[in-house]
Amino acid sequence: MILDPINSITSINFYKKVAAQNLGRTFLYLTYLGFMFSIVFLVFLKARVWPSLEQTSHWLETSLPTITYSKGRLSTPTNEKVTVRHPEINEIAFTLDTGRVEPVTAQMMADEKVSAYVASNALYILQPGGRTEVYDFSKVPGAETKVIDANFFREMTRELGLVLYPFGFLVAFALFAAWKLAAALFYSLIALLINGVAEAGLAYKTLFSLSVYAQTLVIAVQCILLLIPTQVPEFTLLATVATTAYLWLAIKKIVPPPPQAA
Repeated sequence: MILDPINSITSINFYKKVAAQNLGRTFLYLTYLGFMFSIVFLVFLKARVWPSLEQTSHWLETSLPTITYSKGRLSTPTNEKVTVRHPEINEIAFTLDTGRVEPVTAQMMADEKVSAYVASNALYILQPGGRTEVYDFSKVPGAETKVIDANFFREMTRELGLVLYPFGFLVAFALFAAWKLAAALFYSLIALLINGVAEAGLAYKTLFSLSVYAQTLVIAVQCILLLIPTQVPEFTLLATVATTAYLWLAIKKIVPPPPQAA
């Protein structure tokens, strides 16, 4: 099982073994691929997502004054209006104005080029189409006083690190399993067509197994693309062609050509 991904990519003759195995081993292989993909996804989170989260946390630490929440209202030591913008992501910008209790309009946020506005009593978020979504702080559960300062953001980042990787692994595994199972069903239809054209007479369960293994090269490339920020034009088309080619070669290899007439 450990070497099956390498054999699936490098040896068409290996597909004879795949054709003879039961569906249980095929699903076990899909689980194995999902595990490997999820490990790569964790590396992606560590290398490309986590640094951005840490940078954002540090930005909030250094850009915001100490904020106190008490009895449904926010306050700062001076209640001065502050607009903060992310140093690298221009779309992340908001205004903090704890001296304001009047409603905030979408036009005000558009004029200030911010996507959110934090007043003393509510959070306003600008939605597509100019609609404003309002979150009333007086409706937040819990009446205890909370202080949002640099220590708060550091602790939040630490706790996020504790849940990010296990949660990311589970989500990646679940999405991979659903995604590749659906893809296998799609490619099994192509395999049925090849099976008919080649007059191979293979059972559907065999074609389904071949459809799972034939995706291995594409999955390997997708893992590489997770780690290397590169765009591949028409990748979906190329993936379909590559997987179909593996299916064609595998089915032709499994079923020998008819004997030539003497």
